[in-house]
Amino acid sequence: MDAFVILFLVVVIICWACYRRKLEKAAYGIASLDLALRIFAFISQNLGSNEITNFLGKFPNSLLGVADKYMDGILYTIVAWAFVLLMMYFLFLIIRVFFKK
Repeated sequence: MDAFVILFLVVVIICWACYRRKLEKAAYGIASLDLALRIFAFISQNLGSNEITNFLGKFPNSLLGVADKYMDGILYTIVAWAFVLLMMYFLFLIIRVFFKK
């Protein structure tokens, strides 16, 4: 169930970015969502509290984890490479901002 919420958020971010016609906003939104999922996974694995571990353990480890769970074959390969390219673009945006200032 939680993976469907994550997929819904990704679709909303992509639709919002298409509406705004800015690929940067999609890159920032999807990267932020992926980072949040990775932080939740780290906290759930390394925190000793059972309540927090059970709550955060419901969420997938990353966006690629969601794609891996529901896709296979060539579709997963396409989505994975699109995700990698989007993360490379996100890295480019961060480096560009870093060197501007």
